[in-house]
Amino acid sequence: MQRYFIGSLIASVALYANEVHFLDEIVTIGTKSEKSVSEQTTHVEVINSEEIENSGASNLSEVLNATPFVYVAPSGKTISIRGMGHSDTLLLIDGKRVNGEFAKTYELERIPAGMIERIEVLKGSSSLLYGSDAMGGVINIITKKPSNEDVSGNVQVIGGKDKESVDTFVSGRINKLSYTFYANYLNRDAYSKSKSTDVKVMQGGVEKSPSTLTGVGASPFVTLRNNLSNSYTISNDYTDNLETKNVGGSLAYDFGDFFSAYIEASYLKEKKDGLYVSESYATNYKNAGNTIMAKYIPAHQYDDNERFNIATGFDYHPSETLKLTYNLAYSRYEKDRKVYTPLWSELGYASKEASKSSLNVSTLEYLTNDAQLTWTLDQNNRIITGAEHRIHDATSTAYNVDDRTYTGAFVQHEYTPFEKLHFVYGVRYDRTSTHEEETSLSVGATYDLLECLKLRASYAQGFRSPDDRELYVNQTNPNGRKMLGATVIDTSAGKSSQYDLKSETSETFEIGFLTHGDSWMFDVAAFTTTIDDRISQVSYTTGGSNYNTFENISDSEIKGVEATFDVGLHENVWLQLGYTYQDAQNKTEHTKLSDVPKRIASLSLRYTPIKNLEFRSTTKYIGEQEGIDGEDVGGFSVTNVKVIARELFKNTDVFAGVDNVFEKRTPDYLGLLPEFAYYVGFNYKF
Repeated sequence: MQRYFIGSLIASVALYANEVHFLDEIVTIGTKSEKSVSEQTTHVEVINSEEIENSGASNLSEVLNATPFVYVAPSGKTISIRGMGHSDTLLLIDGKRVNGEFAKTYELERIPAGMIERIEVLKGSSSLLYGSDAMGGVINIITKKPSNEDVSGNVQVIGGKDKESVDTFVSGRINKLSYTFYANYLNRDAYSKSKSTDVKVMQGGVEKSPSTLTGVGASPFVTLRNNLSNSYTISNDYTDNLETKNVGGSLAYDFGDFFSAYIEASYLKEKKDGLYVSESYATNYKNAGNTIMAKYIPAHQYDDNERFNIATGFDYHPSETLKLTYNLAYSRYEKDRKVYTPLWSELGYASKEASKSSLNVSTLEYLTNDAQLTWTLDQNNRIITGAEHRIHDATSTAYNVDDRTYTGAFVQHEYTPFEKLHFVYGVRYDRTSTHEEETSLSVGATYDLLECLKLRASYAQGFRSPDDRELYVNQTNPNGRKMLGATVIDTSAGKSSQYDLKSETSETFEIGFLTHGDSWMFDVAAFTTTIDDRISQVSYTTGGSNYNTFENISDSEIKGVEATFDVGLHENVWLQLGYTYQDAQNKTEHTKLSDVPKRIASLSLRYTPIKNLEFRSTTKYIGEQEGIDGEDVGGFSVTNVKVIARELFKNTDVFAGVDNVFEKRTPDYLGLLPEFAYYVGFNYKF
């Protein structure tokens, strides 16, 4: 990750003239207007195109995993910014919400690195601009834009241990019409390790090994005792077998200096599967009319998913001081999930197909309208107003879903009372069809203490509305556990009433400073976030109840400090250090929050011994954390290395790398990382 240098130190022309200069990048994520990173009142990071291209990454998960300020779980499916949960981070593509599964997992693996121009990461709450789901931060993925050539593009191919990918991007401009096209294919084998499981069968409310089951004659427990072994060893998949295909493109037309319009579309096809141990699995036998349940059974999950997106919009500039932007976006997501067990015969099923469980066949549709008006009164005053209306329609075997609508509007004022002091403040109102109402305030300021030293401070309120899964889910999950949303009643599982699930709300305070020289940059921030009415998954297993649901159970507080230091040590050596300390507490129960590393540190080094040859090394340390059951989970570190030969052939870069070069193991609780994962590839530009 590199934020403030042109491309990278090694690639720049200025490098070879011994002139490395600080560059304050322009972003839009923090205020929805073009402002430099140093003018942001909250901490914003940028991962630029050079870093993405040279990362060796195939998807967004792998790109973010190399950064010092984002924690990506070893599974590659979930992320955390400043200790906030995955559901608190809003994902955008070109400013539009990424719509998919209610649980918001898997999205990181679906977005190909080849379509990304740069990534803007806003840390801390931004509900003022983005509404629900932005309590922990926002990640805006900026896709590649058309070139000014008639046609240009690139093809990148990566192959290695258990992974191959192909990315193609083509763009161009013909008079006032510009176009883009991209396609991506990724095939990744599962990372598997041998795992033993001790099978249990429920008899009389007690877990028993199959050999200890009691019964006589034709009792189903006798059959299970004869069919099942006490233990099995499987090749447990810690990452899924994954195949994704992405294709998309856009057309844009400039009607003049005052008006432009676009249309874009994309399609995703995803297949994934993984073998694991299910906590509970239904047998095909009954006792006294009730299904006999087995525990810790090998199971195989299959997912077949598709997504189609289409969007259109325009920019209208009636004058130099006014700008109107409108976007209309439609997304359709189809999911088909099934779970089978390899022990289908032993559990009494006539076939593998008959053992099918945890079905989830869903169609989710989203329609979003958003508009924004920017009015620049003078060089010291800018007012931005915006409105958003979202409609969500769902049909699912896993959810009792009511269609939902979300409506929000905001106003923001950027004010510079004098040259060195800048204010940004505003208010937002949101309302949903479930009669939730939230008002979010935000105020921040920056002060130029010196030409090379900028101070910043901010206060922001945030919220997250309960999602459809938390409200309406009604299914057995892949681990064999009954999942019931807050509004669902299922007396057979012991849930006899609805729960009034409230929105989570937060308050975030941040202070920090950024200072730089010609060839270095140092950024420090301290933050405190308090969360009220935290939505958590809770389990009921006593008094005849046997289900999981969602409730507001705690108030939390996360305090921390983060720092990054970038420096050009020499004309051919660049170094970056990153460090985050975070203390996350459940204030209701006076315990630590689970799955929040106390420390995250990183060291990145680039070295160019000769022109066009570059070596890269990144080491990331994830500190100790507390597991969901209160257990201590140790820290771990991972080192990735890469070598790049630029222009080895005409218009072609060739590269090779190894991830986890020292074969470090992560704690089993977190899932395992592949060991010594090597790859080679090339990038051809035309």
